Amino acid sequence: MAAPVGTHTVNSAIAVPPIIDDDLDEKNDSTQHHDHHHGIDVDGAAVSALPDAGMSAGLGVIEQRRAIPLSGKRKPTTKWEYWTYIGFYMFQNTCPLGSQVQAIRQLTLTASHPSGFMEFAGKTVPINTAILDINGALSAAGLAVMFILGPYADYGSWKPWILIVAIIVTWGCCFGALAIKHVDQWAAANVIWAIGGLSTTVVAIFYQATFPGLARDLPKVIQSEEDVLNGLKTPEEHEKLDSMERAQLYNYCNIFGSVMGMVMYGVAIGLAKAIQGTGSIEDVIKADHWLIVFYTPLSMIFGLPYLFAMQWRPGSAIPHGVSAWTTGPRQVVYAVKSLGRLKQCLLYLIAYVFLFESIGAFLSVYFILLFETIHYSPELQIAYNMVGDVCGGLGVIGTQLVHKKFDFQIKWIMFFGTLTSNFPNLWGALGSFTSKIGFKHPWEFWFFQAWNAFTACCGIYNVTMISEVAPASKLFMFYSLFKTVVGSTGFSGPFIVAGIIDRSPKNPNVAFWFLFAIGILATIFLYFVDVKKAKIDCALWAEREAQERYSDEQRLEGQLNRETEKHVEGAA
Repeated sequence: MAAPVGTHTVNSAIAVPPIIDDDLDEKNDSTQHHDHHHGIDVDGAAVSALPDAGMSAGLGVIEQRRAIPLSGKRKPTTKWEYWTYIGFYMFQNTCPLGSQVQAIRQLTLTASHPSGFMEFAGKTVPINTAILDINGALSAAGLAVMFILGPYADYGSWKPWILIVAIIVTWGCCFGALAIKHVDQWAAANVIWAIGGLSTTVVAIFYQATFPGLARDLPKVIQSEEDVLNGLKTPEEHEKLDSMERAQLYNYCNIFGSVMGMVMYGVAIGLAKAIQGTGSIEDVIKADHWLIVFYTPLSMIFGLPYLFAMQWRPGSAIPHGVSAWTTGPRQVVYAVKSLGRLKQCLLYLIAYVFLFESIGAFLSVYFILLFETIHYSPELQIAYNMVGDVCGGLGVIGTQLVHKKFDFQIKWIMFFGTLTSNFPNLWGALGSFTSKIGFKHPWEFWFFQAWNAFTACCGIYNVTMISEVAPASKLFMFYSLFKTVVGSTGFSGPFIVAGIIDRSPKNPNVAFWFLFAIGILATIFLYFVDVKKAKIDCALWAEREAQERYSDEQRLEGQLNRETEKHVEGAA
């Protein structure tokens, strides 16, 4: 029988063998082949070395969460925390750094260099090449920042400070962009955009790395773990629940973002139409200023409730003999040395890098062409965003319904998404042979904003897929690795695309062939990822780390911390 909502006490560790008692009735015989699973005994000492080869993916899901000692008591997710987390998604949709601030940055840069060329990195290059190079440099900086912060965030309970500081910096940059009033301020505009871009990258990674823990700390998921450990349900049933709850939470975030985005963009279009003026550069900048004033307070309205509702959840305990300051670098060194044991995670990382090099560089080129086509019109920017959000939201709803009805693996939903996401690259590439297609006409941009309905599953499930193949106790480090290797626009992709465009200035569509090719590579690598084996690998990896880096006393204390806080008010 399930425990009452809000009152949960979970077994302190995956039990000593046998994990399922021998006297269970025939109904539970399906779980008996796991009897030789090894974990931490009741005295806190390691028993045997590692789980045997017969360990299931379902047990792997549980063990990777429980092998590493925690720094405090496990905290069940509350309803207030759950729904404010979903609401926080609108922070990303309302933050104007990726729209109005970026438009001001590109407009001032372009207008201040009417020849279409500028001095950059010691040579004269086309404006679009410089923009892509700056985007690539920003991604590299994001990689450095998050790969420093990510490993630290997995320890202790201080990680919310990362989100709080990054959000404050982001809002500061949004308001700072209001000081850009003339085209000769293009350098300041780029600095503000770059700093804000780094902070929003940090916020996005923190946000995405948080949702697997929220889903796994739902009372019904905690109860499911307990039922498996007590032999009341099979590990496979728990694995399905775990995957579905993670996918469902992030899907809800995107659905909410699309619904609210439709309302918000409707208001913003009316505002933009009222303030667009004559269409001069000064009037366009002024219109963008008003939209920043509109969007930024909205992002605060959606962002602040979660900052108050989020629980300061415990992370991994710091191993004895290791200082807090050296924990992050030591974790990175340990992870690098043992990454060979996480082959499926590495395989998905390769697929992920190729996919988002392709998507990131595509979006850089796409938005450059879009802004040029619509002449930086704030009204049309909002209209395109609205179409993209509405169609993307419909795509998420459709994907969620299909996922629940047919119980597809997250991997195969993601696989479909890689195919649909690569189609725009093929479309652009074909434009190298004809002037009829290839992002040369306004109708094509409307079409591909609507195409978001089919790419939505990739945009959402790529995030959930990371939590399928990465160790649960080190999600911040692995999300930092995944998300910053490619960054918001990719790491090397923009540099390569810029080089191709630089060599073929009369036919820039040639660059899309490169993006299409690496998109195909991503699809091939993803096909060979074995998610069930990944979950077992993560459990083995976590147990090995617990035995190699933690003392018996810490593992015993970690067992006690596995018990959740009782009588949680407002448990979800």
